[in-house]
Amino acid sequence: MLEIGPGKLSLTYLKCHARPISTQLYSWRSPGREGVSSPSSSAAQRTIAVVGDAWTLRILRSVFRGQRRYGDFLQGFGVSRAVLTDRLTKLVSHGVLSRDVSGGGHPEYRLTDCGLDLWSLFLAMWLWEIDWGTAQDPDTWAPDLPRLRLTHTGCGQAMRPALRCQHCLGLVSPFETQADPTPVLASPTIAASMFRRARQASSTGTDPTQPSQRLVRLVGDRWNSAVVAAAFRGTRLFSQFQEALRIGPAQLSDRLGELQQLGILQARAYVGTRQEYRLTKSGIALFPLTLEMVRWGNRWLWSEANPLTIRHLPCAHALDARWHCGACEQVLLRDTVRFS
Repeated sequence: MLEIGPGKLSLTYLKCHARPISTQLYSWRSPGREGVSSPSSSAAQRTIAVVGDAWTLRILRSVFRGQRRYGDFLQGFGVSRAVLTDRLTKLVSHGVLSRDVSGGGHPEYRLTDCGLDLWSLFLAMWLWEIDWGTAQDPDTWAPDLPRLRLTHTGCGQAMRPALRCQHCLGLVSPFETQADPTPVLASPTIAASMFRRARQASSTGTDPTQPSQRLVRLVGDRWNSAVVAAAFRGTRLFSQFQEALRIGPAQLSDRLGELQQLGILQARAYVGTRQEYRLTKSGIALFPLTLEMVRWGNRWLWSEANPLTIRHLPCAHALDARWHCGACEQVLLRDTVRFS
């Protein structure tokens, strides 16, 4: 029943078009400071450093759909050999893909257990596109539009997945989570690497003015993803983003401007000419993606004994969030979901 195989899972949300959204902003308070207590920016940034690149996401999408060989990627993407080789090498070095030469022919790239565990991140991306992307815009055309029907093979029902806490089974909301302890700031090394790779990705043809590139620019750009993660943590001011992300003022201005253009952040007057940046409704809807990045980063990339814990405030337990079937409420597994 595995639906992340050839011709099964269309990860078209990598080519999404965000609909116009309300300019109304959420405001909230949570313990310790104003704003949502976000998942660990450090864990999210570690994940971003591995998969937060437009070409990397396209490679992973294609492998989930059954493509395996270098020539398949080269022909399907229109990417240069140097860029493709670089991304495949990094995915193998991080243990996301394995390079299989056992057949004696052309090498094949296959998802490892680490790579297969990204399926729930892609599910979160699909859900965002259904609510805010291409699926909501009838004038948008793409050869592989997102499939609007998701079936849980366990109960046979078409359903909408729901993210629930495994302790209390309550729905997970960004307003009801808290990072414990305080998230660690990005290291200068991680920050420099993120900017370098983001700059490379920006030069490979992604265009934020094109509707089909919006989610790619959110998830496939390291700095955009990092800024969104910081915004979930309650970061509002330009200086706070600079301090948290170790990012230069010019790069930060570019990213804040682009995220406003994409409808994810909105600026409003704070004091005098100063502005604060808040997540819009479509920005808040990215919370499951950020949470999935943290979960995957904590599981596969965290080398320390005690990774940062996200607490679910209604039940006061460490958050173990899983996707559940919206019909029968059973936990969804990678091999029990089918897109059609």
